[in-house]
Amino acid sequence: MHLQTQEGTGPAADAQVNGLESLHSTKSTSLPFGQNISLSSVSGPTYLTAQALVQQVAYALSDKLFSYSPQSFDLDVAAKAWKLAGEKNAHGDVTGVQALDTRHGVGNIALGYMFSPDFNLNKRHIPQSIIASAGMLQHLRPALDQLSLLHEIANPTALQIAAVDYAGETRAGLVTDYCAALNMAEELGLGLVSSKSAFEVQHMSLLSTLLASVHPTMHTYDGITVGRETTRVVDVLGVPAVKRTYDSVLSTVKDDLTSKRLTNEGKLQKLMLSFNSELGTEYKCFEYHGHASPVAVMIVFGTVEASISAQVAEALAAQGAKVGVINVRVYRPFAEEEFVETLAPSVQQVTVLGQVKDQAGVMDASVSSALYADVMAAVNFQTLSGGKEPSVYDIKYARETVWTVAKMEALLRQLGLKPGEELQKPGLRLTSNEMKQYSFWDIDTSETVGAPLMVGQLLSDDSSTNVSARSGHDNLVQGGAVRTDLRCSQKSIEAAYSVKEADVAVVAEKSLLKDIAVLDSLKEQGTLVLRVPNWKDDEVEKNLSNPVRKAIAAKKIALYVLDPNLSSKLSEESQLETYLLQLAFLKIARPDTYENGLKKLGAASEVLDALTKDLDSALKRIGVPESWLTLELEGDQALPPPEDLNVNSFAASDKFEEEPPSLLRDWVTAAKGLAFKEAYGTRPALRPDLATKTAIVTVKEHRRLTPETYDRNIFHIEFDLGNSGLKYEIGEALGIHAENDKTEVEEFIKWYGLNPEEIVEVPSREDPNVLENRTVYQALIQNV
Repeated sequence: MHLQTQEGTGPAADAQVNGLESLHSTKSTSLPFGQNISLSSVSGPTYLTAQALVQQVAYALSDKLFSYSPQSFDLDVAAKAWKLAGEKNAHGDVTGVQALDTRHGVGNIALGYMFSPDFNLNKRHIPQSIIASAGMLQHLRPALDQLSLLHEIANPTALQIAAVDYAGETRAGLVTDYCAALNMAEELGLGLVSSKSAFEVQHMSLLSTLLASVHPTMHTYDGITVGRETTRVVDVLGVPAVKRTYDSVLSTVKDDLTSKRLTNEGKLQKLMLSFNSELGTEYKCFEYHGHASPVAVMIVFGTVEASISAQVAEALAAQGAKVGVINVRVYRPFAEEEFVETLAPSVQQVTVLGQVKDQAGVMDASVSSALYADVMAAVNFQTLSGGKEPSVYDIKYARETVWTVAKMEALLRQLGLKPGEELQKPGLRLTSNEMKQYSFWDIDTSETVGAPLMVGQLLSDDSSTNVSARSGHDNLVQGGAVRTDLRCSQKSIEAAYSVKEADVAVVAEKSLLKDIAVLDSLKEQGTLVLRVPNWKDDEVEKNLSNPVRKAIAAKKIALYVLDPNLSSKLSEESQLETYLLQLAFLKIARPDTYENGLKKLGAASEVLDALTKDLDSALKRIGVPESWLTLELEGDQALPPPEDLNVNSFAASDKFEEEPPSLLRDWVTAAKGLAFKEAYGTRPALRPDLATKTAIVTVKEHRRLTPETYDRNIFHIEFDLGNSGLKYEIGEALGIHAENDKTEVEEFIKWYGLNPEEIVEVPSREDPNVLENRTVYQALIQNV
């Protein structure tokens, strides 16, 4: 029997579940729908992640690909799979993928390869690529410094940098870091390019590789949300097309790139002109969005920042607000003249939205963002040449800031505020009415945690619909909470923010309602599906708190409950619960495609028949009485604050720690050790589990110095060293290992029914793989 989708634009998945072939086994959030893809499938209209596109360009054009991916980030997971499969790059060879650990000086391996005496000079023109996170740049700095100085005799080197780092001192944990790339570009003279969305990532990866012929260039992009979102990209270039475009552009500007007369900015302009001509695009170093005659303009750098601000600026401009946004696509080389041309003559105020490392930098007036210095210099240049004098301001934000539509709208409205005008509350809605949005909430140990991506892949089979899917993990909530957002639209989807107005929200673990503001992401008159095993209608108060019930009534939410225990099929095969949840979602959210969806799930007919029959009893609508609106809340009763899931991991945490077993043996085991001492390494030792010298001493005097009524027990103790040979000087450290009370141990052995003389093997404290033979009595006295 098979459970699989029909052939579509999404990747296929294979995994065995109790004799059945499961549709989905998530391998990594950096892969489309969590599934492996072949290199040849990355072409034309297809569902991909930005991270997969970055790897495709790097793998296709490079001789060697050096990856520095922290554990669970999976920045190179697709490239490593392509290498293992023997997939050939654009040069007809299998790209060498070197996955390296994070440590100081590790960049010297890439540098050493390019400048090794036995390097094939016929490959000197072939690019080398580095894939890394922003947090790795500090470790690569010495090598990049050397590479920047020697780039004219080295291979063109492009760095694909996911703007993500782990900041343990922040609440966020994972932060979007552009500071590292901005500072590195400024200090080492490297090129720096940024992508605004997943639709541009492949082109910008290619542009950065072309620009690497001028000097080593970094391409940075959001590594937390947009970089891992599965979306449909229509105009994906396959490996042959990537190579053809690269060669065509390079041949057109070959003479310009080697010219001593042109500055790096001039070479960039020539390259951009040829690049746009080849692809039929209109990319610019600085791209403007907003009112035709803006009074206030904001300068932004970064994927999410550029995407949201551009959409908000266009929406506000349609309402008459004279504001605009300039997205810095190419930060280095910084083409000042082109920046000046992008500023409209009507601009009176220029505000730089610049990232700094932390909140301390935001509060420190002496700290300015890297982008602010360049914009200030360019505006001063404009003032000297054209006489314009717009004011320049620096609005700083920390790396941990998560931008939303509401935050960006409030900021742009404030910039465009006229004197005496009252600031309006944020209320823009960027999504179209035809777009359907769904949010799923679960814990990572649940049987149903993979259901949302399975649904997304199922919906992606409809070629007339665009689907986007994004998952986030918060390992600090209930051991691991997972949020997955799905969006469906007839148009292309560019939404670099979480769903705030879901048509349907599915909560597979009801306890999450206490910790996360799930209902805040659900629109008015939306639908809430709760998975609650053993649901009883007379226990509504037990399952749903007063704040939750009141919020449900206030937003006029349609409430459904899915009780998996009412499915007889699940009692036989619990792994099928993920399919029951999918069927429940399709029946509620996509009734028009429900019947077709059953066929696309492709399970054996008897399995589907059983699940659909069970669904009739397992899924029920719960009435929402008007009395819920008037529920009185006590002082400590409230919904969680309206905050999104805090993404602090890309994978579920490992909750299971393997412990070496303790084995019960007989006297023969100990006898062998005594009879064959050399073979078994037998040695006399007082405490073989301790690495330090151990001696037996007796307590000579022990008396309490503080009264019994005093909380602190300060006591005086004296030891009789006897003939132990132990010497103790004042100032030395002394570790005391007290044994358990013999009487209590004997009572426990008798109560538990143990034989105190039986031999038991217990793990050594020095090496858990080494087992020590002790009696049950000895182990309970000293090891417990």
